[in-house]
Amino acid sequence: MRKIALAIGLVAAAVAGYAIAAIGPTGPGQFYYYYDSAGKVVGYQAIDCHGNYTAWGRFTKQYADGVFICDPDPI
Repeated sequence: MRKIALAIGLVAAAVAGYAIAAIGPTGPGQFYYYYDSAGKVVGYQAIDCHGNYTAWGRFTKQYADGVFICDPDPI
């Protein structure tokens, strides 16, 4: 029984770790750069101002995020 509980705990920890590494943009105007342990850019995700999704590379736990300056829609 202890081995089963330990296995379930390890799987839960792995899933949580993957979810943290999978953080990315959730709406228009957001971008994320992902870095390796040496600080080199290894991935990128973005949703531009028009809602187009772009991604490449690896998504890691080390990241920096930001926002595009989007012009408001004309009235």
